[in-house]
Amino acid sequence: MDRRLCISLILIVSLLVLIVGGCRTLVEPETPDYVEYGWELMADSSYREAIGQFEAGTDMNPSYADGWNGLGWAYARLGVADTSELRFTTAATKSDTTIVGTEILAGRSFARLALGQFSYAVSDAKGALALTPAWTFRRDITITYQHLYLTAATGYYGQGKFDSCLVWVKQLDSSFNTDVATLSGRSRLAAKLEALKSGL
Repeated sequence: MDRRLCISLILIVSLLVLIVGGCRTLVEPETPDYVEYGWELMADSSYREAIGQFEAGTDMNPSYADGWNGLGWAYARLGVADTSELRFTTAATKSDTTIVGTEILAGRSFARLALGQFSYAVSDAKGALALTPAWTFRRDITITYQHLYLTAATGYYGQGKFDSCLVWVKQLDSSFNTDVATLSGRSRLAAKLEALKSGL
């Protein structure tokens, strides 16, 4: 056989091996892939697009709590508190809430506070703190246990339980004090809640 032909055949065979060997089979995304991409979109403030990814994940595996958790946070970011609360409530019914259990309760406490469901908001905030006392949201480190203190305080204020509100406010500012038995004291307490909300 001609030497040039032999070298050409070797090159062609080598090229074919590289091309065929380099081809991959199509890989279908799984539930965690959709959900994780949803969280990446959340980090970019692409909340509506994130909802699509979270929904794809929960459609594929309805028992995957973090998909429902992501939906709750995405709707919260869009200011749709009622839908957010429903998604968090669904998430809380799932069995794989070990990692995200605190996030679900925290998110639902915020949604319930926005809906004026004060006693439920307090209950969820306290439940989240019982699970993880020094909680920081793994997807947004600016959201912490201090927001849960503020939620509990605001929820108690909304219920007219001003003594309990003051106890939670003091968790955030131990130097603050006022006489909650008076209208002026309650007014000062409300102003303090607003100041804390702006400062967190």
